Amino acid sequence: MNAKTCNLGPLKPFHFLLIISLLSIYPVIASADDWIYTTRPDDTLWDISKKYLKSANYWKRLQQHNQVDAAKRLAPGTRLQIPVEWLKVQAAPATVVGITGAVYIKQAAGNENKNLSSKDTININDTITTKDGSALIQFADGSTLLIQKDSQVIFNALSAYGQTGMVDTRFRLQQGRIETTVNPKRDSGSRYEITTPAAVAAVRGTRFRVAYTEDEQTMASEVVQGSVNVNAEGVDQAVDKGYGTLAEQGKPPLPPIELLKAPELNNIPIKTRSLPFTFSWPKLEGAEKYRIQIAPAQNPDSLVFEDLAMSSEYSLATLNDGKYILRVRGIDKVGLEGFNGEHKLEIDTNFPVIKLIQPEKNIELTDAPYTFEWKREKNVVQYHLQISKNEKFTNLVIDRMEKSHSVTIQEPLDSGEYYWRIAAVDDQGNKGSYSEAGQFTVPGRGYKFLWLLLYALPAFFI
Repeated sequence: MNAKTCNLGPLKPFHFLLIISLLSIYPVIASADDWIYTTRPDDTLWDISKKYLKSANYWKRLQQHNQVDAAKRLAPGTRLQIPVEWLKVQAAPATVVGITGAVYIKQAAGNENKNLSSKDTININDTITTKDGSALIQFADGSTLLIQKDSQVIFNALSAYGQTGMVDTRFRLQQGRIETTVNPKRDSGSRYEITTPAAVAAVRGTRFRVAYTEDEQTMASEVVQGSVNVNAEGVDQAVDKGYGTLAEQGKPPLPPIELLKAPELNNIPIKTRSLPFTFSWPKLEGAEKYRIQIAPAQNPDSLVFEDLAMSSEYSLATLNDGKYILRVRGIDKVGLEGFNGEHKLEIDTNFPVIKLIQPEKNIELTDAPYTFEWKREKNVVQYHLQISKNEKFTNLVIDRMEKSHSVTIQEPLDSGEYYWRIAAVDDQGNKGSYSEAGQFTVPGRGYKFLWLLLYALPAFFI
């Protein structure tokens, strides 16, 4: 079979001029593996090679690759294409900027797990394992990685390309969950890649989360800002802001799934004077459970507390006094976590716990009115009085605010056993811890009649 040919006819002189002009404007098509350098005044190929490339002698390669005249001074603003493999490569260790709880490091040169501390250095092939704690890591370009509890991360590459601003950051999530914030000002040639046994996530965005569970052998990716490319079994799946995907080991990634919206936290108080602190929020449609996170206000990328809530209510048992950022996000039926609801929270338990004066504990109060008194405290504008028929204060008969440090109750109480307590309230309506509960008894009418009869009988016989 004869091949078909296309006869364009003889080229005319102006065709040659057009081709030459185009080549002079675009001497080389930029490769995806090229770094683009824009020249400055007085730049020379030698100076550029000496500063950025593995050898100053690369200036000849640079001249040939860009088809520039080495004898002429480069005009400012000239764009030079430089293959990445020609660039200087140097180690760019990461730094620990925050630690909470038990976190361990196994260094590449050792076999033992050691306690990880703030300001420690992370090098290539180091392994970080968290138990009940978390670690915040900062990379050379300012990007950060939050390793959450019960996770393990191996750092495969921590390199910088000389003074170009480009970095190569790659790590492997063996188990657990991470959150990462990639510096949006990083050089476009930088690499930021997360590998799990199920898939690989390559960053094109700035804020996203990755989780991997050994039991389910599934990687979850959730994009909060920007976009991420997830690759598994030779299939690339682009995931944009507000979406997530799952990749089961041995299978390609699922199509993007929309993430749950942020819960509304507006009704939670901004300050608490006591712990435990119980708070709630409106149930989020589609949420099977919730992740609770608390970060220090001065370092919001780190964590001081994390837990799961099975409903839209949570009770925080203990935490040091301070100012925090409370985060709550919903988790859907496939395990993808949605957008955070955020709320400022101050814990200040440096507030009086009221001491009860009367009635004394285990005393009988026979007739109304009943007088209750407690110790007056400074900086307290109100007192919260509760009287209940049980020790858990779930069956309240009186629940009210008092401005004084005593109160007289005129209404008679039914016979039975009662418990009472007081909590101090500040000028912003924040309530402190309740006092130790007092206990008293109101006897029945028959019991009071018997005492009256026994009292009157001797006078009847006189």
